[in-house]
Amino acid sequence: MKKLTNLFISISFIGFIIGIGIFAGVTPAKETSYIENRSLAPPPSLEKGKFVNGGFMEDFESFFTDQFPLRDTWLKAYLNTQEALGKTFLLGYYVSEENWITKEPDHSFPADALTDGAEKVTSLHHALKEKGIELYYINTPHKVSNMQFLLPDYIERGSYDRVRHHFLTSLNKNIPKLDMVDLFNETFTHKEMKELFYKTDHHWNAQGAFHGYTWISEWLDSERDTFTLQSDRLNKDHFQKQCLPGKDFVGSYNRQLYLSVETKEKKCAYFPTNHSYEDFVVEANGKVVDYESVYGRAFHTNEKRVYYSTLYTKDLRELKITNPALKGQGEKALVIKDSYANALSFLLAEQFYETTYYDPRYNKDRALIDYIENHDFDLVILMYNDPASDGAIYEFGKPIEP
Repeated sequence: MKKLTNLFISISFIGFIIGIGIFAGVTPAKETSYIENRSLAPPPSLEKGKFVNGGFMEDFESFFTDQFPLRDTWLKAYLNTQEALGKTFLLGYYVSEENWITKEPDHSFPADALTDGAEKVTSLHHALKEKGIELYYINTPHKVSNMQFLLPDYIERGSYDRVRHHFLTSLNKNIPKLDMVDLFNETFTHKEMKELFYKTDHHWNAQGAFHGYTWISEWLDSERDTFTLQSDRLNKDHFQKQCLPGKDFVGSYNRQLYLSVETKEKKCAYFPTNHSYEDFVVEANGKVVDYESVYGRAFHTNEKRVYYSTLYTKDLRELKITNPALKGQGEKALVIKDSYANALSFLLAEQFYETTYYDPRYNKDRALIDYIENHDFDLVILMYNDPASDGAIYEFGKPIEP
């Protein structure tokens, strides 16, 4: 009986392997993973050199791992099993009982890198000062930093406050600074904070971004004599909040968890009521385009799935918005940004004649200081979210990747 059992197990295992192989063989290889948002390994090359140096087996292993039949389904089932077993973190993420997703806390404190980043910002400040341009530093909020209360009490909190305070205090004291992480924490209760961020994404939502827009505008008005505040455009009556209740929101954190978290999100964006964004001249990566191709694309397509990047603006190398209504009175602003500014892009354009957004992550081949030298700006705003207070995004004097 034992021999029959062992034989059955062996045959079943071999049959499973053969079945997987046949399934993989007849299933076309996928080029990208929708859930992971990355390219997948292609079939291994049959070049002779690959067999000699062992490259074929390495490529085959990557190909088999990426193209494993029903891979996403298996991984999603694994995550559901881990959650059922009471695991606190799933692939580095915590999912609350209300299906809020946040990251496992980071306790690192890269003091030298933070100081180096602050010194580079200070150097940029001095270089701009020589050109008669003022630099402003804005620390936007971040879900991981502002919502650590989502974590269980027994989990040690991350070092985000320590990191941020070290960086800000290392900046030149003459650089105007706006710390919206503290501002959000001081202004909103935990319940109110939940209305300002997405449950399954790491960004703020339309309501959170609108608070940021009003605070930034009012702060600039208090800091800058030549800034003309368009106060009427800070009023929500100037905007209509449009939402997409019939579509599904795909959050960045949920994608990392293979869309295993089921939840409802508010999928909204603000549009002006007494004028149209069609009045703006929009240039994406140097080309004039219709605003619908850049901002709020989810409102102009039949695509069922909605992303942060389709509700607002996607990451671009360079985005310039000209507001003809402010010609002769508005200023020309350069905003050095990360993805948190994408929800602000058209809102802030209400306050300037020209608003140019420059993302260092997509400009690694050129130096920021050269870009500024070749353009005409009245002020420069450095706007990064809280955990991004170190790294190559503070390399302004030379290309990040020559």
